[in-house]
Amino acid sequence: MNYPRLLQACLAAITLLLTLTPIAVGFSGSQEIPPAPVGNRPFMWGVTLSDYQNDGAHPAMDWAALEDSGKLPERSGKSANFRGHMNADLDRAAYLGLNTFRTSIEWSRIEPRPGQFDRAEVAHIHRLLDAIRVRGMTPVIALHHFATPRWAMAARSDGLVGWENPKIVDYFTRYVTFVAKEFGKKIDWYITFNEPATLVLGGYMMGWTQPHRFGPISTVRATSNLVNAHVEAYKAIHQHDARAQVSLAEYNALFPIGDGGFHYMPSQLLAFILDKRAGWDGHPRVRYMDYLALHYYGAVDAAAATSFPVQPWRWGVRPEHMGQIIKAYHQAFHLPILVAENGFATRNHEPRPDGWTREAYMVAHIDALQKLRGDGIPILGYMYWTLTDNYEWGSFDPRFGLWQVDVRSGDLTRRPTPAVEVYKEIIRHGGVTPTMREKYPPPNPAASEAATQGASGTFRTKENGVW
Repeated sequence: MNYPRLLQACLAAITLLLTLTPIAVGFSGSQEIPPAPVGNRPFMWGVTLSDYQNDGAHPAMDWAALEDSGKLPERSGKSANFRGHMNADLDRAAYLGLNTFRTSIEWSRIEPRPGQFDRAEVAHIHRLLDAIRVRGMTPVIALHHFATPRWAMAARSDGLVGWENPKIVDYFTRYVTFVAKEFGKKIDWYITFNEPATLVLGGYMMGWTQPHRFGPISTVRATSNLVNAHVEAYKAIHQHDARAQVSLAEYNALFPIGDGGFHYMPSQLLAFILDKRAGWDGHPRVRYMDYLALHYYGAVDAAAATSFPVQPWRWGVRPEHMGQIIKAYHQAFHLPILVAENGFATRNHEPRPDGWTREAYMVAHIDALQKLRGDGIPILGYMYWTLTDNYEWGSFDPRFGLWQVDVRSGDLTRRPTPAVEVYKEIIRHGGVTPTMREKYPPPNPAASEAATQGASGTFRTKENGVW
């Protein structure tokens, strides 16, 4: 059997299904809230973290159950223990010259039991937000970064589980309303869901993660409820702060399908927010979205896209793909765009066989954003994933951090990579300079092409037979 061809066919079916799922979506309520104005503000230079990945699983979250099941290669423990290093890590972010810091509030930690909010966790979040702001950085807060409370994932008597259950929209809205009331004076920028299409893919289509559902019916139900949960969260936030900036963040890549060179760029859940009525300029209006938060890492083929845990060191480096994606979204939505995640992985700090380095990757992608801004596309900012090495959804193998942390060995010492000074210099200059382009060029074309082939299995290792 031709397994690569089969994987490509499966990926094609997945992406097609994701484009069809809006048929099932019914927006709850009809209240119209106009998007808040972004206004003129400095370019947002930042980094992105997530609570679970940097502090490990809380017993109340569904991913803790997945870790307990033994189905993941490694447990998270306390990961890089951001909480224990919070002020020092925020000092590192400030050293870079960042004016923005994205992290997440963990629903499972703040509401470990239905309707009961943990005051100690509330106090921690206040300290975190204050510590970010006192260092001159604007918090960008994700309200859901893949993990969901166990109690919200419990199966109903009719068999509906987690995000298939329509009641979860009410549960999520209650949590978001609490956050908006409690912390709204300290938060201006929100991301309701981190990569909701990835959440649906892993938990309801492919069955890799909680609740291990598999099939189109579960996928459609979960998608519908996630979209409705975003809508209700948007309304809840704006009822407390009309000027808040609210979005959801989606993963993007150009996936090759078949042998004919066709690439599919999934619009995913973002397209479901469009109002089909045209505005004064002839373009569809955008409901319940103030800006677009997009994630881009690299070129992912079918084999790499269907591996779990993910192996991001296999992803090909293609900054031009990011440009194509952003142009397409701008034409579709006509909203300002925040690159909310962009990052470069090695495997346990080993050099990559494609010749790329984190410094060259960063220069190439930020340079691509500069060109887009020169073309008049409103890019709000750039956020690198991530500040320190952390837990990448089942494994410590992927290393994205600007600072190395060898969690597996128990050594939580932060060690700067060469990319620290490069990012600092980019921020100081307000972008990539000609000198930086010359100093950190892409690898030669042959090596770059080999990298893409390597993602399809050309490169081999002793450990798993496939690179």
